[in-house]
Amino acid sequence: MTNTIKCINIVFKIILVILPFALALFVTEIITRYYYFGSLSMKNGTPDGQFVRYNEELGWSMIPNSEGYFSNPIVGYNGFVKFDQNGVRVNDNRFSPKGESIIVIGDSTTAGLEVDNNETYVAILEKLFFENGCEYRFYNAGVRGYGTDQSLWNLERLISVVNPKFVIYMFSSSDFLDNRTIKRPNTKYSKPVFIINHNELNVINRPSKIFDTPYYSFVEYSTSGHKVIDGYYKNPIPLIKDFLKRHLAIYYPLRAVSEYFQISPEVKVQENTRYPDLEILESILTNIKSYGVELFITSYPLEEQKLFINDIRDISDKLDIKYLDISPYFTEEPTNYQWTKDGHWNEKGHFQTAYALYELLGHHLCIQ
Repeated sequence: MTNTIKCINIVFKIILVILPFALALFVTEIITRYYYFGSLSMKNGTPDGQFVRYNEELGWSMIPNSEGYFSNPIVGYNGFVKFDQNGVRVNDNRFSPKGESIIVIGDSTTAGLEVDNNETYVAILEKLFFENGCEYRFYNAGVRGYGTDQSLWNLERLISVVNPKFVIYMFSSSDFLDNRTIKRPNTKYSKPVFIINHNELNVINRPSKIFDTPYYSFVEYSTSGHKVIDGYYKNPIPLIKDFLKRHLAIYYPLRAVSEYFQISPEVKVQENTRYPDLEILESILTNIKSYGVELFITSYPLEEQKLFINDIRDISDKLDIKYLDISPYFTEEPTNYQWTKDGHWNEKGHFQTAYALYELLGHHLCIQ
């Protein structure tokens, strides 16, 4: 009996210690949630893989004929998304263009799952052309997490179906890392990767494999060549960070503190003496052009993107590809065009992108 009482006392003391901490954490979460998002919603957002399936050629692809809402109650978006029989996002415009086809390739910026079908920049661009007498049929082939390599393979898959005359590629600075990544930790699927050697591209990890979530694999280059770095992350920090980012607003002040003290929980690819990112990108773009389409390049107008603009322009000039600089059209604070603490475009960001691209492309395409 005495031992039972002692155990109860110990448990009671533990509760007394934990309870104030838990209460403080709860209050802090409520305050930060309201401060950062203006909402006290505790509902989880739609998982990134809601509309995605395994694809041995691409790593992953959109599920054909799927539809539903892609939402995040914390951030505030709730986009209705629908995909056709080829896994291409439907524009939901109330007209049916009868002209040439244009495929737009890229990652989550192009996919635009955060907004409704008719509010993506691809759908709005199709509408702007149609209203001005240019009936081009636009296809949104953007997929979350895609690098330039997967965008190429996705285009190859759609070429015979869509028979496009033009291709627009939305470049993102994350494409460089994605083009060298076989699998990120905390993701479900791996992907094929191009290995470059003497300006020739060879594919590895095809068919792509499914690994345990903590597994990572990427290609590292040095002056002596390349090697595949892989393994399992045993450090719990990335897993904790991922959970906080997906579920708790307290992630943002914690991230600010870690950045201030230069403590980064991010999992990063180690630095190398040489990255052939530009060579890989140039070779992939050359492959796209080999299909006989006219290719245009644009890029997400963020500060970190500006570091690569000159490089992208150089490649564009070398390959005779027109670069579409949309950054001058974004004259307000970046946060006005993005979802709060999310980084993806809101409706205003998509509209501004569509308007900019129409201004830059309209005259050229409407006199074909």
